[in-house]
Amino acid sequence: MLSERISTLFMLLGCNNTDIARFAGCSSGNISKLKTGNREPKPASRSIAAFANGVYGYADYENMLPALQELCGCADMTQDSIIPALIAWLYGTGEIILPACAAAPKSKRLQAQQRKSFGDRLDRAVTFLGLSNSQLATLLNVDVSLVSRYRSGIYSPHRNERLAAKLVDVLLSRAKRIGKTAELAALCNTDEVHIDTDAVSAWLYDAPSEEDSTAMAQVLLQSLDEFTPGKLSTGAARELPEVSDDAFYYGTEGLRSAVIRFLRDTARDGGELLLYSDEPMEWMTGDQAYFALWASLMAKCVNSGVRIKIIHNVDRVDAEMIDAIRAWFPLYISGMIEPFVFQKVRTARFYHTVFLHPGGACIHGFFPAEGGDNRWYEYIMDKKRLALLEREYGSMLAVASPFLKVYDSPASEDYRSYCIRKQGMRTFLLSEFPVFTMPEELFERIVTRVRMAEPIKSFVLSLYRRLRGQFQDLLQRDAVNLIFWPTGGTMEQSRKLNFSLELTELSIVYTNDEYAQHISAIMDLVKHEKNFHLTLLPESPFRDIQIAMPGDTVSVLRCNEPYAAFVFMNPILTKSVSDYLFMLIENYSADRLTTLEALEKLISEWRERRPCSGRRQRPGAAI
Repeated sequence: MLSERISTLFMLLGCNNTDIARFAGCSSGNISKLKTGNREPKPASRSIAAFANGVYGYADYENMLPALQELCGCADMTQDSIIPALIAWLYGTGEIILPACAAAPKSKRLQAQQRKSFGDRLDRAVTFLGLSNSQLATLLNVDVSLVSRYRSGIYSPHRNERLAAKLVDVLLSRAKRIGKTAELAALCNTDEVHIDTDAVSAWLYDAPSEEDSTAMAQVLLQSLDEFTPGKLSTGAARELPEVSDDAFYYGTEGLRSAVIRFLRDTARDGGELLLYSDEPMEWMTGDQAYFALWASLMAKCVNSGVRIKIIHNVDRVDAEMIDAIRAWFPLYISGMIEPFVFQKVRTARFYHTVFLHPGGACIHGFFPAEGGDNRWYEYIMDKKRLALLEREYGSMLAVASPFLKVYDSPASEDYRSYCIRKQGMRTFLLSEFPVFTMPEELFERIVTRVRMAEPIKSFVLSLYRRLRGQFQDLLQRDAVNLIFWPTGGTMEQSRKLNFSLELTELSIVYTNDEYAQHISAIMDLVKHEKNFHLTLLPESPFRDIQIAMPGDTVSVLRCNEPYAAFVFMNPILTKSVSDYLFMLIENYSADRLTTLEALEKLISEWRERRPCSGRRQRPGAAI
């Protein structure tokens, strides 16, 4: 009977109804009906095709295709071979010809492909309009690499309204200029009479909600990737506007004037800032000139030694949260900022603002949310009231939690300890394979070749062995998802050992043969470790950052000096980044055989390219 064979199959694979349902794209109840015999569809039915594809997907993910191949008596482990053989085994019949509709069931992978719709549609439009990546980048005033990422589906501009609208205008204008309006209309499922920006936008950007949920992560990660660290700049010498020393300030312009006075005096007097506001941020970010002035004054405060505590709001809308991070990120880097998240959801009826310089002054506002610009702020300097406000701020801080923690190179040991304490699955988005995936014999040979000083060599070997041991222990109990772009450096560039996950400043270049051997070791992991999952991307999403998700937190790591890890603890941001990483996995993951073929091809390319000396980049680099 079908149900008995399914029970045998589940026992062999060590799976349950939910496991197969996840890969089949259906409910676990549907799988249960098959397993219990309450439903026995025909062998050529869509439901059995979906079930078989679910079994194949699970077996591939858990590295159990060899067992499935043996059970079915199949000639090889390809999907085209195993699916019909599995169905034949389930029914104990001869060869079954799958209907065309069953060849592509509505599985999670198909849904993932649908989430690539923006990239696919843009690629089609750009191709028939005869635009190159560089031409489109020039028209949009963006980097050419961003256009490439758009077309491959790695990025989308859903959260950047200005850029999204500009892209639509560029496509429509191009079609009109070269006389292809009718073709663009057909592509957008409309006619030449009704083709306009709304029609193009609807066709280009309509996407499932899952894709939209990852847009915040894309914007955040792009912002971090484009950030250039260094001493906080106070900008060109700015002449501060005249600000009256009033007791009350009114509306947006009044708040801006009060903040100029407040930050000017704080930068002069030093001390500490305690900041909280749940009102919309247009007063700060809505005017570019004022925002530049605000950033300059904040930099002066930090460079003057002022320490800052700020409480963000967990319930700000996505766009506001991104604006807040963009505004504050250069200040986070300084190490002078302690950001927190106020977990309580604010009242929808009132806004509350507290900008406090203990012992100096406080800008305080509490007003109806629907009041528009009819709001007022008190500029408090009375010492007793300031002391009361400081205690009130302390009560808010007591129910807030850390938002972000920055680890630099001197704190690398603290960061490693933090990662070790985190439990659960590990997911990485990397520009290079991590050193802990390399066999010890190969690592020792590379370290010996570069002739580093003995104390450094001893430290590096000790660090590697500890990381390698942790990696091997992790594979026994949890999944390790590695997302990697093999073309992160061109074939004309050298590849370096990836130490940036450990926040070390050591840089060692592979020889071609060493790099090929490391890839071979990765192939062994793909073949033999059921908890190791590798996804190869066609394009590099980022230039200067890598991402690690130990457990339920997100670490964004700089690939270049100064090395640092930015650990985000906000659950909304963490989920957004997690969704983004798993969107990449679902969009670009392949079965293990395809992955192994791609790695084999990469080995051949590196062994055939011109010899690389593999010299150390920075001899005697500090660690």
